Amino acid sequence: MTGFGRGEYKDDQFSFVIEMKTVNHRYNEVAIRLPRFLNALEDRVRKTILQTLSRGRVDVFITSVYTNGDNCVIKVDKALAKAYHNALQEVGNAVGIKELSLNNQDEVLYLSRCPDVISADEGYFDVEQLWPKMEKAISVALKNLVSMREAEGSNILEDLEGRANLIAEKLAIVEERAPLVVTEYQGRLSERINDLLKSYAEQTVEPERLIQEVAIFADRVNITEEIVRLKSHIKQFKLMIESDKPVGRKMDFLIQEFNREANTIASKSNDFTITQTVVEIKGEIEKIREQIQNIE
Repeated sequence: MTGFGRGEYKDDQFSFVIEMKTVNHRYNEVAIRLPRFLNALEDRVRKTILQTLSRGRVDVFITSVYTNGDNCVIKVDKALAKAYHNALQEVGNAVGIKELSLNNQDEVLYLSRCPDVISADEGYFDVEQLWPKMEKAISVALKNLVSMREAEGSNILEDLEGRANLIAEKLAIVEERAPLVVTEYQGRLSERINDLLKSYAEQTVEPERLIQEVAIFADRVNITEEIVRLKSHIKQFKLMIESDKPVGRKMDFLIQEFNREANTIASKSNDFTITQTVVEIKGEIEKIREQIQNIE
């Protein structure tokens, strides 16, 4: 399920901004981008998020600013700066530029913006003291994210319930039509036999034989069990819609059973009306399957 949440925390030493966005995903995946000096807290961030979100891909962006800069320790990686400088020279030589046109000040500014050339001293900050502050910002971001997802989820569940009701209505058409298939077959078979007997006046057909043929056909096209199971699946599905617990994976499994029963009904029915109705049912099943990917 898609969503976005933002949380902030600020005091006289640090400020944190946490941004989270979620997209549909069959499983649960959390990708975190945070300043290097906070790497030790990455696992805690992930566990905190997974306590609230159980499905979907979550992208987390964490930025921090040390607001009390008087005593901040800044580290300059001179070797890395030289490596970037040499790389720029190599790029210039590769494209035929012997001398770069940047002046000294511009080059210094450019190199200072390269990743990790200038950074806060990782040993200066106590991450254990920073965690409670960051956790507050994460909680706010999660709250906002969940609120947005719940609003979307409400609309999706309403759509799913409508489609489940539509499948139930179409299944009722199939159930009403099923007994007529055997009756109509018996009538067609009797007509064929009568037409044949007109050509062979001395031939007769025993009624028992006709009954046996109809019984065999009736057994072959019997879809009662499939209809009963599909009805049961629809009831289970509606109960899941009403549940306040994560049901996305259960729905994903159940909709496969929907499809299985529908396919069996279509293959056994031997009737155009039933087959056409099942095609419509399968269309609704596919729409439900797509929507389920948005459900946690």
